Amino acid sequence: MKLGNPEIARRLLMSGANPNLKDSTGFAVIHDVARAGFLDTLQTLLEFHADVNIEDAEGNLPLHLAAQEGHVRVVEFLLRRTPSRVGHQNRRGDTALDVARLYRRSAVVRLMEGGPPPAADAD
Repeated sequence: MKLGNPEIARRLLMSGANPNLKDSTGFAVIHDVARAGFLDTLQTLLEFHADVNIEDAEGNLPLHLAAQEGHVRVVEFLLRRTPSRVGHQNRRGDTALDVARLYRRSAVVRLMEGGPPPAADAD
């Protein structure tokens, strides 16, 4: 699936593509989309019932990957859809907030701690 093109994603999904199919590494398309920061494609996947709480082989949610890469808008979008899973720990025991701190994604950390991200750090 072409991650940055929601129209291609929509066509594939309308043709019966499984939005939750995982590859050999345990990644579903939603993991790659969150990691790459493609908010529009993420929204398309959710229209077709992709599981926003699907775990990869390491126990990461799409939220972990978006936080790791510093994609503020994607993190904000996912937070609205996964409030009960914000404290979810991956296999290393890290939450998405822990990952954002580890990778020094200050705008994501501020957002997840309840403050607005600075405009300069937002993607």
